[in-house]
Amino acid sequence: MKQTIKSIILVIGLCCWIPAAYAADDHDHDHAHAAGPRGGKLLENSPPHAEFFVEKDRTVSFAFYDEKLKPVAASEQQVTVIAEAKSGRVRIPFEKRKGKLVSKKKLPEGDGYRVVVLLRGKQGAKSENFRFEFHDEVCGGCKRAEYACICEEGEHEHGKEGHKKGDGHDH
Repeated sequence: MKQTIKSIILVIGLCCWIPAAYAADDHDHDHAHAAGPRGGKLLENSPPHAEFFVEKDRTVSFAFYDEKLKPVAASEQQVTVIAEAKSGRVRIPFEKRKGKLVSKKKLPEGDGYRVVVLLRGKQGAKSENFRFEFHDEVCGGCKRAEYACICEEGEHEHGKEGHKKGDGHDH
């Protein structure tokens, strides 16, 4: 009988503690996203931080920044992007150019597809993976390309009023 009561108390205690732990974790930080200095998506990776930026010609570049968002030249970083477009998956390799990593291929046409970024900070280090939806319309709130929007999540409906279709660089 004592063992049953102890088990019940333990289960009740865990049921009360687990939701409280998750609730505290979910609401003790700011939900807004950090803005990339060039208007791109600032990834939440280990420093130096990477900014995913789609150029006007649909190539992708990555610039790197220290903790204070001061530019840092690309050195050992390695990046691969996989675009999961309706036309099929496209693997996009990168090369160093003028202190950045620049794609050798363009993103597929269209938008509304998933982009996977595989980022390795140093030779031999474990890759950090990032996934997000690529939309090139401009957010009516923050005036950034939708893929790099820094507004609260859940406020946007793609292709609706408040977003305008464009090259994503109208800010």
